[in-house]
Amino acid sequence: MTARVRVDPAGTHLPPAVTDLVAAWAPGRRWFPGGSSGPLAPWREVTVDGADGVVLALLRLPGEGDDVVVQVPLVLVPAAAPDAPDAPPEAPDAPPEAPGAIGTVATPSGPVAVHDGGVHPACWAALLRAAGVADDAAAAAALVADGRAITGEQSNTSVILPRAVLPGADAGAMLKVLRTVAAGPHPDVVVPQALTAAGYAGVPRFLGALEVPLDAGPAHLAVLAELVRDAHDGFELACDLAGRGESFAPLAADLGTVLAGLHAAMRRALPAGGALDPRTFVGGLRRRADAAVAAAPSLAERAADVAAVLDDLEARLTPVPLQPVHGDLHLGQALHGADGWKLLDFEGEPQRPVAERTAPDLPLRDVAGILRSFDYAAAVGGATDPAWAADAEAAFLGAYRAAAGTPTGMDDATAEAALRALVLDKALYEVVYETRQRPDWVRIPLAAVDRVLAAS
Repeated sequence: MTARVRVDPAGTHLPPAVTDLVAAWAPGRRWFPGGSSGPLAPWREVTVDGADGVVLALLRLPGEGDDVVVQVPLVLVPAAAPDAPDAPPEAPDAPPEAPGAIGTVATPSGPVAVHDGGVHPACWAALLRAAGVADDAAAAAALVADGRAITGEQSNTSVILPRAVLPGADAGAMLKVLRTVAAGPHPDVVVPQALTAAGYAGVPRFLGALEVPLDAGPAHLAVLAELVRDAHDGFELACDLAGRGESFAPLAADLGTVLAGLHAAMRRALPAGGALDPRTFVGGLRRRADAAVAAAPSLAERAADVAAVLDDLEARLTPVPLQPVHGDLHLGQALHGADGWKLLDFEGEPQRPVAERTAPDLPLRDVAGILRSFDYAAAVGGATDPAWAADAEAAFLGAYRAAAGTPTGMDDATAEAALRALVLDKALYEVVYETRQRPDWVRIPLAAVDRVLAAS
């Protein structure tokens, strides 16, 4: 039975001392959204019946457009009184003494230790009860036993629950706490749920989610999926093989087949996408290309050739069908486990509007994302074989094309031109990023830009 969930105004459960502490602590976390223009402001507080001390705090953060809503789940525990009556609250960056310890504050009812619920078992148990996958507190506590949060994730907090043996998840479950909250159906809920219902096995099985009513409509705060057994991050696996001089081509071919299956399943399970407008589609690529050329001096002498690639594509394109796609696919969004490849993380950029993140597109955009990952894996992994990335690309593309065929409405030449343009789009973005963040790495995407221009 799903536990009752309440959504209350800020200040109902959390005294100002707690929200002040959280507002000072949160901006230093890896999951904290960038692009803010002001301080965090308390907005709503979500509680779960029977989960005493657990409050899912929703705070507003001024953004470039609409405000961003940030979720900071909290676990509050009574603390021992400080030695001195006037001792100041513990600093936000104090060494943690318990899971997710943030600090200790004085409240009217006594001192309270504040913990980040994203890494605290009490919060995990509350979320499972609220999502309807645990009937009571004892069952929820058993499901989260031996759980551990993944420390490397950035935009959200994921938790491995090896004892959460549920229907369809014999190996355990993965709980994802969504840190940026947007009104409307969350793509990391809607897409896996639809694909699971359709019987597609290339994504972790959807097990449940926590949805709450907010002012602008329902919003998701957490999602639960099956745990991928013996999972290896796709990018880390590729880097490891590259560094050891072992071919990634067989695994790349398997990934190509799985991606083709994903695209076919998304066409069956999700609403159709309408038709592409060649001028609008290529216009978006042109704007991004022009911005990249303006931002990266190394691209100036290539601007005319970049424009020629896009001119060629616009001349070839016709109003072909669009469809739901992953939209942000790379090797880091793929896990290889005991049952082969699983694709995940369908949310895209959390700070973009949901409608924009889930807009139908050409499936070749996902293909381009994986191709660029091979290039980076070879560089990061230190591949000694100069053909390592090319071999992986050829195996991946061959398997994808064998399973997916030529995109509907395109001949082979147009499909090649579209893929080149989308790879170029990714590589131009990477050139700008590396120019700003890691200048020594610019050579990696710049070489890809030159390969596309030479092939065109």
